[in-house]
Amino acid sequence: MKAKIFAALVAAFLLCAVASAQDYHIRITHNSNLRAGYSLQSEIVESAPAGSVLNVVGQFNRWLKINRLGRDLWMADWIAYARVGSAESPASQPQPSQIDNCCFVDRQCISDADWVGGYWAFQSKQCPAPPALTISHAQTTTGSAISLPAGADNCCQASHAVCSSNEDWIRGYLAFQVGQCKHPSVVIDGSPRFVARVEAALDMLRDGAPAWYAYTVNELKHIRETNEGILGVDTSLRSFALPPSHTYLWNDADVESAIVWLAGVLVHEACHVYRDKAGYPYGTELERFREEVICQAVQIEALEVFDPQKRFSTYLQGLISDFFGRGHQL
Repeated sequence: MKAKIFAALVAAFLLCAVASAQDYHIRITHNSNLRAGYSLQSEIVESAPAGSVLNVVGQFNRWLKINRLGRDLWMADWIAYARVGSAESPASQPQPSQIDNCCFVDRQCISDADWVGGYWAFQSKQCPAPPALTISHAQTTTGSAISLPAGADNCCQASHAVCSSNEDWIRGYLAFQVGQCKHPSVVIDGSPRFVARVEAALDMLRDGAPAWYAYTVNELKHIRETNEGILGVDTSLRSFALPPSHTYLWNDADVESAIVWLAGVLVHEACHVYRDKAGYPYGTELERFREEVICQAVQIEALEVFDPQKRFSTYLQGLISDFFGRGHQL
């Protein structure tokens, strides 16, 4: 009887410990698994994309309790994240006395297997931190150097990289070979000016709308410069072809607006890839119109985040209104 009372008291204490934490919000750096319980053995309920803002309502040991659309889920607190506030700062890195995983020391860890391996490597004292090295041929075409660990041969080893699959790591390796480490999960083919403009648009998304950046680079894997008159996305290859005039906003009259426009276009094309993967049909003219309108709406939603001046929202909304004005229905 005493044992049962003691167990009940312990359970109540743990419940209070979890529930008593003050609510706050975090922004996650990588795609992160949200689980049914506070264990790597617990079921993965969903995966939140990089850049997502999550509501933390409690904590137990090394796990954060996340309220997600009314459900209580759990995320490991060693996943890189920043606490949302007036000035976001990294909140997941422990103090030296708390470090118990090589993933805090000398490597980038994204999967559960990475973190488990990092833990055991730390116990075996197999994670000395290598000195940082700026590798000259791992520079972007715009000239800004990328800091990579000594001996690195993959752009995914840069701290800002969004590489969450074997495919991304292969692309990261290939990008390293040609000095395109700024956005390693996307292959950008074209003239130096074209590559620089696409990189600037991706920079804008990454810095101003990280959730939309993750959405874009997860769906678009190849962006290439083409001749005038050729424009479109191959959803099966996840490849987007566009001519210079579209990228440079008609003779480069306004560089800043050109970058804003291109960033929105990339989100738009990623939407087509996402919806094709989800099984939405593109066979008839009406279906193609419908998908175009839906992805224009997605583009407007993204522009609301990183372009508060609404430079293109009115134009895009006009295209949607024109579609409905013709009597088409979604």
